[in-house]
Amino acid sequence: MQIQTRIIANERLWANIQTITVTAPDLARTIRPGQFVLARAPNNFDPYLRRVLIPLQTRDDQIQFAMDAADPLVARAYPDAILDLLAPLGRAIHFDSNARHILLATDGARIAPLIFLAHAAIQSGRAVVLVARQTNASPIFPAALLPEEIEYHTTNENEAWMDADALAWADAIYACGTRAAYRELFDAISHARYRVPREFARVWMEAAMPCGVGECFACAIESARGFALTCQHGPFFDLVDI
Repeated sequence: MQIQTRIIANERLWANIQTITVTAPDLARTIRPGQFVLARAPNNFDPYLRRVLIPLQTRDDQIQFAMDAADPLVARAYPDAILDLLAPLGRAIHFDSNARHILLATDGARIAPLIFLAHAAIQSGRAVVLVARQTNASPIFPAALLPEEIEYHTTNENEAWMDADALAWADAIYACGTRAAYRELFDAISHARYRVPREFARVWMEAAMPCGVGECFACAIESARGFALTCQHGPFFDLVDI
């Protein structure tokens, strides 16, 4: 759906992550982890294409989104301004009823897609562990900015992303990182659990998504099942397919 919503706050969360908070009662009730929003400033074509907003959390009739702090839309997203949204987009994440232990993994600064997912897992009574790897390009995400219910672990780029104990504990894994990191994750799961079952691990695929409805094909990626559209079939994909 296309909606116009009013901005409540525009603040820096951490490093290169900016948060935009808007009032959108209907969207706050319907948006789910794994989905995203495309936004632009109405009556203005700078920037020309819609920008991706990733939900961080909902509170009553409000939604807090994350976006790149360097994005030109940030400068136009001042309090009381109007944002034109296409939402919700993408395939929602639904936890399996037997998935009580949720393992999240992020490589560097790519943590935003996992935060909303973590909130949803905690609210549904699941245990959540987050493993974050520090790289030279990005410092570790501050633990104080995460829900206190999350068990938070950090590693450096010379260490394994996660150990066998964490992989054995997990009922489901969600990761945000690079293709190389996903290969490492696949190999680690294969070693710890002997195989990588479908629906066990899902990974966020970062891509330009200017239309959000699968018409422009800018977000097409190659998967084990052929070409897929990130805005329609993702952005979270089964690790087996990636």
